[in-house]
Amino acid sequence: MGFLAPWNLLALLGLVVLGVVYLRLLRGPSSSHVWYPGAGQMGGMEKSLWHYLPAIGFFLALAAALIATARPTMRLMMPENLAAVILAIENGWSMRQTDIAPNRMAATQLAAKALVERLPAQVKVGVTTFSGYGTLLLPPTTDRNAFRQAIDHLDLGGGFSFTYGLQAALEALPENPPEGVSPGVIVLFSHGHDVSGNDPLKMADEALRRGIKVHAIGVGTHGHNFDEEMLKKVADRTGGRYYPIFSANDLSNAHADLGRVLGWRLQTLEVSGILSLLAAFLLALSLGWSALRRQVV
Repeated sequence: MGFLAPWNLLALLGLVVLGVVYLRLLRGPSSSHVWYPGAGQMGGMEKSLWHYLPAIGFFLALAAALIATARPTMRLMMPENLAAVILAIENGWSMRQTDIAPNRMAATQLAAKALVERLPAQVKVGVTTFSGYGTLLLPPTTDRNAFRQAIDHLDLGGGFSFTYGLQAALEALPENPPEGVSPGVIVLFSHGHDVSGNDPLKMADEALRRGIKVHAIGVGTHGHNFDEEMLKKVADRTGGRYYPIFSANDLSNAHADLGRVLGWRLQTLEVSGILSLLAAFLLALSLGWSALRRQVV
């Protein structure tokens, strides 16, 4: 926790002095027996904690109010204002391979749906597919049913060049997002081969220029038409992460971690309003309990 106006915390010293004065008054001689004969004997009765509850509530309310004036801040995970998350999914024939159970495409579909389930509802999600060329299958939308239908109906065919997927994903994201909106994120699902002749690192540089991170998920296993080195380089170049999927556990870990990374961001927020509400609640509790005790007496 931090404070935007830390010097205001010195006011808490005054509260400590007030507490000391209050305790000294409690322990001092009472003059109530002058007006109410016999009250002196009542004054010797032991008092329970409930008797002091109004005073405790009052002092806690004052403390919360004074801390609120120091404008405290906290680091909290908040939804990020992203333009969109684009999933670029390879759908060439090579995705039929069964080196990942039940096969690469089925594993990718599960990972994609699980990943999006973890995103804040207001984050738009789009889908591009690629094999021998790239296609925008689903423009960015918050309609999760449309997303699930698009994923369920992915078909297979064609060759393999993941740069086509990167290109289609970059075209799906806004070149100049509105002020205060992050340009977006690309999640690339591929086995890493590219025969297009395009330079993947140049595309990564273009993504970096636009502030777009590329997170790459390597779909395949070594020795089965799989090359993860370029996927790692592309992700690293843009500040993204690389996740290999060699098994069902890798798949689960990848979408769980990406779900935390995408759409959420640690932000420093002022929480003085929360403390002000707490102070008001404690003060109301103190006054309410004090009034109730008077009615009982």
